[in-house]
Amino acid sequence: MRGFLEKFYCFMEGRYGLRALQDAFQILIYAVYLILVLTQFITRLRIISLFEVLLIIWTLCRVLSKNIPAREREARAVYTFYCKLRDAFRFRKANAEARRQKRAVQKERRKDKEHIYRECPSCGATLRLPRKKGKHTVLCPRCGNKFGVKC
Repeated sequence: MRGFLEKFYCFMEGRYGLRALQDAFQILIYAVYLILVLTQFITRLRIISLFEVLLIIWTLCRVLSKNIPAREREARAVYTFYCKLRDAFRFRKANAEARRQKRAVQKERRKDKEHIYRECPSCGATLRLPRKKGKHTVLCPRCGNKFGVKC
């Protein structure tokens, strides 16, 4: 048994090998394989078995590959895609929370009958102004810009 392991170690030397949880692409392949196995179990389609075999062959080719930089580039590309996808969902969630807060602020402003709210055209600051009829000139406290407001 010891001789076999030594021969195996010599054979695998310089190859990419199994990097299981360190390789994002390998994890993706395992997940796809698991989905294919479950789908084949439910549907009993033989074509899915063919895809499973092709996936196993592809995985073995990656494991036995001596082109380590190419395999690491693949893993990095998949991990980058995963991070972008994850961040997109996080941004969407945070953006939804910001929209909810903005609607709450707008609802409060609609209840305010004594003031009007205008944005400064220069810096974008929201100004709370007394509600007066006619046209008035307003000075923005943030940037010092003067602009006209009509009520």
